[in-house]
Amino acid sequence: MKKFRHQFFNNKNNSLKKKLLLITLLFGFYNLNAQVKFRIEPGFLLKTESENLGLMFNIEPNIEISNNCVIGLRFGLALNPQKIENNDSSQFFIDDENDNAVLSFMPTFDYYLNENHIRPYLGLGLGYYLFSSEEIAISSGDVTEGNVNNQLGLLLRGGFEWRKTKIGLEYNFIPKADIKIQNNQTIGTVNNSYFGISIGFLIGGGKSTR
Repeated sequence: MKKFRHQFFNNKNNSLKKKLLLITLLFGFYNLNAQVKFRIEPGFLLKTESENLGLMFNIEPNIEISNNCVIGLRFGLALNPQKIENNDSSQFFIDDENDNAVLSFMPTFDYYLNENHIRPYLGLGLGYYLFSSEEIAISSGDVTEGNVNNQLGLLLRGGFEWRKTKIGLEYNFIPKADIKIQNNQTIGTVNNSYFGISIGFLIGGGKSTR
């Protein structure tokens, strides 16, 4: 009987602990979900050499870690930012008229200069940029693919936020990358650094108090 009571209370305590743990996890998830804000930021590129329109689109969940500091994780797409240098235009033709894209993934940090309704901010990020391949025409008449190595790059940005709207100017610094064909020959370089201007909209995170 004594053993049975011991097992009964032990199982009861374990069940209570599991329930408390579940409640704690659910509360923590709800609290985190209430703090996480998602921003979508469509925009366009400035000063590109492409004949096609330069566009950008960012998605960024972020969390306020203080009244003035915000951390986030940005997923970005830039369309037609490339500036191409051809080492031998008599032998190779690099097609820079078709649309090309750069994908980026990076943690970010923003600092807001005040806590007013209109809040100027400065921000930075460091992350990875992924490039699309290039179509190369050779003087012999053959067509091949030019591979471009992905790069680690730096994001600098600033702007202002009003309630759930954010207008920003950003510069993505990306080191020049070699364009190589199948025999590993370097035939040129591509510069994917770009300026962009965007307007962002807040999704989730509850009502804005500012």
